[in-house]
Amino acid sequence: MKIGRGGKILIYTVLGVFLFVIIVTVGNTIRISNSREFLVAKEYLKSNPEILEKVGEIKDFGNFPSGSIRSEDGSIFAQIEVEVQGAKSRADIVLIMSKSPNAAWSYDEILIKDSND
Repeated sequence: MKIGRGGKILIYTVLGVFLFVIIVTVGNTIRISNSREFLVAKEYLKSNPEILEKVGEIKDFGNFPSGSIRSEDGSIFAQIEVEVQGAKSRADIVLIMSKSPNAAWSYDEILIKDSND
């Protein structure tokens, strides 16, 4: 079966979009996992009583964290999304945090979804 010119364009377009999505996803994962904000988030999660009660002592974090980090007028805003493996269970965590210049991190919201559900 021969693919016409229109079919080739469609295939190349779909492949291009797919490749773009993969590159952006991998790039974001690398950016988040190597960020100072992710290190701060992991330390906070390791000591958060609500998480410790739900999953137990944290043994590991997922390999593919995601989220976003942005700066605005010297302040930093971060949303870190990561899977947490605890002694009792696993959970997907979304941590929203912010930091004003010369101030400590503020942990604005934490969402916990039990992965065993």
